Formats: sequence, C-alpha cells, structure tokens
Amino acid sequence: MVSNKEIIIRLLIALIMGGLTGLEREKSHQFAGFRTHILVSVGSCITALTSLALFHDYSSYANMDPARLTAQVLSGIGFLGAGAILKTSNGIRGLTTAAGIWATACIGITVGYGYYVLSISAWLFVMITLYILKNIDSVLFRKKQTIFNVKVSNINTISMLYGKFEKSQIDVKNIDIEDEGENSWKVSFFIVYDRRIIIEELVKELNKSKNIISVDYLL
Repeated sequence: MVSNKEIIIRLLIALIMGGLTGLEREKSHQFAGFRTHILVSVGSCITALTSLALFHDYSSYANMDPARLTAQVLSGIGFLGAGAILKTSNGIRGLTTAAGIWATACIGITVGYGYYVLSISAWLFVMITLYILKNIDSVLFRKKQTIFNVKVSNINTISMLYGKFEKSQIDVKNIDIEDEGENSWKVSFFIVYDRRIIIEELVKELNKSKNIISVDYLL
C-alpha cells in the first residue's frame, strides 16, 4: 500500500512536471497552458494512485486490473486534446499542444504508479522536444516571403486584409497602393510567412470576400 507521504510526493512531482510543461505552451500563446497541463498531470496521477489502492484493497475478492482505470484516461484525454486543435483558413494549429496534453497525461500516470525514472526521463524528453527541438523546427521551416497583390473595389477593404493576415500569422512588411481608376485599387503587400502556411487557401478565401476583384502573388 502506498503511504500518505508517498502519495503527496507523487502528486507534487506530477504538479511540477505538468506546470513546467504548460509554461512552454503559455509562452507559445496556446489556449491549453499552465493550469490545464497541471490538472491533466495531477488528474492522471490521481487515477493511477486510485488504481493501485483499489488493487491493494480488493484484489483478494475479485480479479483486478490496476491498469484498467488509467487506460480510460488515455482514451478520454483525446477529447481535451481535440479542443486544442484549431482549423484555420490556411492550415491547422494546436497539434503540438494536443500531443503535449496526451504526453502529460502519460507522465502523470507513470508518476502515480511510482515509476520515477521512467516519468522523469519521459518528461525531460518532452521538454527537449518543446524547447530545444522547437528551434531546430524553426530552422527547417524557415520563413518565406512574397508580394501579395489584391485588387479591391473599396479602399476600406485594406483593414479587412490586414486582419486576415494577422489571423493567419502572416507579417506584412510593406504595402503599396495604386489607384487604377473606376473604383479600383491595386494593393501590393510584401509579406513574410511560415513555409507550412498554405497560402493558396488564403487566396481562395479572399477571392470569395466582398469588394475584392482579384488576388494573386509571386511564386
């Protein structure tokens, strides 16, 4: 039977690991951050501790599987992870956060079962992935830049275009406006964006917008 002192130690370890993992997600401006990861980690640890307690108390009366309760955690955590995934006009965001939530639940379970070496090692690998490999990721997926030309029939549409770029995490470095007459303006944006952004999807969305005559960009 796990002692009260050991229970508190395991819960504290789960809290610390979950909190530090969540801090990285907070810095990346994700919805599932500090407190969410703490709750996932501690909750998973509680489930593992409960499984051990039930196995200890009732295994002599019935066949008990100490992994059965925690297995439901890994199944159910998918619903929480799905809530962190956002489908935008030019791609999908939140996959790393969703995977991090699932990994945090796994770590919380191993802490609850008392596998300290496994849980701490796994947590270190998760933190390396989130912090160190993130920099490698940014090198592999370097920024691209292009000239984005939009012909509009209303000059006030420019503010809407800025909003679209900002929402898609596209940086506008420069803008040039040319009056073509007959209520027509050519707006040229010099933009910088992540290589993983599907720029064609943004073009399709803008072509359906009001007051936009045409959209094209330099390859």
